[in-house]
Amino acid sequence: MHTYFFTFMHLRRFLVIFCLLIAGLLRAQQNREVISIEHPALQAYLADSTYHYNDSVDVSVITLYANRELYGTDLDQPQGKTLTWTPTVVADSIGEIRITLSEREDLCDSITCFPSSNDVSSYTICNLFPNRTYYYKAEEIHLNGDVVLLAQGSFCTVGQVRLMRVEGASNVRDIGGWPTQFGVPIKYGILYRSGHMDKVSPAGYHDFVENMGVTAELDLRGLFRNEPHLKQSMLSDSVVFRRIATDSYGLSSQRQVYAKCLNWIIDRLKEGRAVNWHCGVGCDRCGTLSFLIEGVLGMSEIDLCRDYELSCFRGFKRYRGHVGFRKMLPFIKRQGPEDNLAQCFYNYWIESGVPAENLEYLRRVMLDLDALPQPAN
Repeated sequence: MHTYFFTFMHLRRFLVIFCLLIAGLLRAQQNREVISIEHPALQAYLADSTYHYNDSVDVSVITLYANRELYGTDLDQPQGKTLTWTPTVVADSIGEIRITLSEREDLCDSITCFPSSNDVSSYTICNLFPNRTYYYKAEEIHLNGDVVLLAQGSFCTVGQVRLMRVEGASNVRDIGGWPTQFGVPIKYGILYRSGHMDKVSPAGYHDFVENMGVTAELDLRGLFRNEPHLKQSMLSDSVVFRRIATDSYGLSSQRQVYAKCLNWIIDRLKEGRAVNWHCGVGCDRCGTLSFLIEGVLGMSEIDLCRDYELSCFRGFKRYRGHVGFRKMLPFIKRQGPEDNLAQCFYNYWIESGVPAENLEYLRRVMLDLDALPQPAN
């Protein structure tokens, strides 16, 4: 009896300490600054419920929000956490200013960011994942070897659509975050789309390769006369590169070309690589490949259209009413049952030359599911 009482008292003490610890963690979480990764124009666009009642492919609300007079410039950029500090020495005495960011409080498994100049007193951390807690520190590294802590702390993020800021590139975004008919969202941090990869700066290379983990790149350009395109990746020698010249809106003559693109991407996923594909400005060919991939992953028709039109935030008029898109969407919907859009995309890819095992692998990786319902024959 005495032994049982002793054990009970220890258990009770443990539970009290555990509850106090959890309460402390919750209070700390509530006190953290919350950062939305989505700028106001994007938030308003995603919240516009009238979008769901537009039956015509020609009707769009994107022009209400891709509006620089109302929302300002850089609409294709994310929001982030701005750090500020007071420099301790003149800029000429600083070797570098280093920002360390991690989801762990001990700052292990971190990424690093560097301001473009040492003569600054602030820096905005971008390209954050939504719905995460981050810890950071900013350090001043002097030429004499001294290291001075400038700022440190933590914050939380919210949002869904992960636009990316990559110096020199444009219209960059992670395709993750969108809900699907399979009951889980598309995973972040694996597949990216972009434009203007010819002009990526050294800081942009660092973002793509070191921070975003991109190790495979697909250039969709080169079909048209004198069209610029890359012969190898400008990011790093470690990046696997492929150019597959495509035309827009994967109909009839382009079906096998887009199948070649997707098979190449899936082969890179099997190697454990994150992939970025791009054309010129990241709208038509890039948008077509994204649309076809997102469709087979189970995004709804309205979200597919939303994501397609997001390129307008860069200033390019790629509405649902664009002639190529107007033909593509009905074409896809004729490939299968009316009540299963993902199956329509699945059938499209099968008929185009993508093996069923590749499509099922893509879904398992991008939806983080060990088992999905097998598609109908």
